[in-house]
Amino acid sequence: MNTPDDDFKQDKPWHLWAREASAHFEPEMPEPIALDTLHALFQTVLTRADYHCALTGHDFGHAIDQLQAVPIQPRPDGGALHVDNFLCLSKAATDAFTHGYLTIGPGLEIIVDLSRIDPDFFEQLHPLGRLLVSEGSTPPDPIALAYHRDKIFLSAD
Repeated sequence: MNTPDDDFKQDKPWHLWAREASAHFEPEMPEPIALDTLHALFQTVLTRADYHCALTGHDFGHAIDQLQAVPIQPRPDGGALHVDNFLCLSKAATDAFTHGYLTIGPGLEIIVDLSRIDPDFFEQLHPLGRLLVSEGSTPPDPIALAYHRDKIFLSAD
């Protein structure tokens, strides 16, 4: 004997349609990444930066708990899972970068919105006003940097 609940457990045509229709409104998320892949990427980003914050130039030695591998263009927005799409940043720099209080120009110059950045952190930025790129390393992906300027920095509240 069928109960009313049995009707909802079966794949009726309208159930299939509802699932297909709802998929169009759900954000497309990238595939999950294996933990060992994330760990290797994190280590590569930090090693490549020689454990220095790319925005301040501060040397953190091997204190990896003070540094983060931060995507320039987030993966849900089409950012690549590649070392060129990540910066080695301190926690304060991560906050300013991800909130769009500063960005990186085409010539790797640091561009700051003085009305939004913490004045104490502003004083910590690299004295040359440029993103620190370790000798022998390639600079970050210019397309990802352009994305950050246009979509995160310019559209931040």
